[in-house]
Amino acid sequence: MLLNITGMSCEILIIDDDTEDAEILADAFKTCGLNNVDHVHSAGEAYKYLEGIHNDNELPALVITDNLLPGGITGTEFLSNFKKSDRYGSIPVIVLSSSKSEQEIERYRKMGAMDYLSKPFSYEEYLKIAAAIKEKVFRS
Repeated sequence: MLLNITGMSCEILIIDDDTEDAEILADAFKTCGLNNVDHVHSAGEAYKYLEGIHNDNELPALVITDNLLPGGITGTEFLSNFKKSDRYGSIPVIVLSSSKSEQEIERYRKMGAMDYLSKPFSYEEYLKIAAAIKEKVFRS
């Protein structure tokens, strides 16, 4: 299931099997002025989504992925393959996960993740994360 707020090419692709978390994050981005957010549930769906984009100028400017993904491809496998891709490797990836292992965080950063953030517990925290991501990635 894709959640495309505007029907245009997306600025942000969220990969998370928890639809509610993805919708809250998408709403927080909308509140911060980033309206073009799409959502898929797994790494496999993400690759299908990205392969359906024929113009590289329409690829997302950012991918946000959970660490624990369904469908047999883990977050680390996704990031590793994604960053090795000639087509997708330059797209920044932020991991947003419930897990807070320092070893895991360091491993993701070494693999090329722009950042590793803990999933918030309140909407206000989602807003803070969305605003910080907007500032870091979408500076104009």
